[in-house]
Amino acid sequence: MTTRSVAVDILTGFLGSGKTTLLRHVLEHGLRGQPVAVIMNEIGEVGIDGKVITGLSAVEKMVELSSGCICCSIDDYRFDLAIQEIIDTAKPHLIIIESTGLADPEPLAYRVKNAGLGLDAIITVVDAENVKRHLAEAEVARAQIEAADFVVVNKLDLVDEATLAAVERRVARLNPRAERFRTVRGAIDSDVLFATGVAAFRDRARSTSDHLHADGFASFVWRAERPLRQDAFERVLERLPPDIVRAKGLVRFAGRDWHCVFNYTCGRHELGWMRLDGVPATTQAVFIGRHLDRHRARIERDLAACEIEEKGGERRHA
Repeated sequence: MTTRSVAVDILTGFLGSGKTTLLRHVLEHGLRGQPVAVIMNEIGEVGIDGKVITGLSAVEKMVELSSGCICCSIDDYRFDLAIQEIIDTAKPHLIIIESTGLADPEPLAYRVKNAGLGLDAIITVVDAENVKRHLAEAEVARAQIEAADFVVVNKLDLVDEATLAAVERRVARLNPRAERFRTVRGAIDSDVLFATGVAAFRDRARSTSDHLHADGFASFVWRAERPLRQDAFERVLERLPPDIVRAKGLVRFAGRDWHCVFNYTCGRHELGWMRLDGVPATTQAVFIGRHLDRHRARIERDLAACEIEEKGGERRHA
């Protein structure tokens, strides 16, 4: 059975936006040795892009899907079987699905969740030089931006500041929730864009190091020994400020035997469940964002208010 301990990122963007270039850079520089499986979907008789990725040491398994869109050309049953085979054979921490440039990512996101996997993020790459034309000519270009958790504005070297500002205003109007990044030739070093599932989270929670400062981000870990009220915890996630772009972790809820694996990305959150035998019955959550000095104390107060005494009911607060 597929478990939500494997995170899935969907990498999308219109034709020629630079998805494969960004993916290669991230796999070479950004995932710190974590095993990754890549599914590439190339429309055409021969999947050309896959040849660019093959051979990278970080990639445990490469699957190419040609002659059709992954959302349309493969049924749910075969999709689930293919994903399960990848998980069983490669045992990745992360699966990255690079969709064709002509695909709407929403049906693929639905299919990922239907397969029992946790959707980590939808990452959309935008061609700064040509996005205005793409939006005018293809409705799917708009859908790709609107579905994104993160928008990577690529090819900055080909536009001036005024054009870039206009592109970012247009993107913000289409999707005010998404966090935006700028890059040239996909050269982006960010722990924020791609996550690596629960195992990597546990490693980060045990570590005091912080790799995020280069991007203007910081992180903090919150722990609790007592169980939490699920409804209160979800309200905390819904009220997180826009400066918090990611949160994830393991939560012990009152009245449940299994741990909750939660993921929060740019205003969107989802909960999954898994049995973790031998793992201490505690809550550990990492929060990543900007200006944490403004937000951390309130977030920690709100989280503490979710705690319940092991015996004797809910914790009382002033």
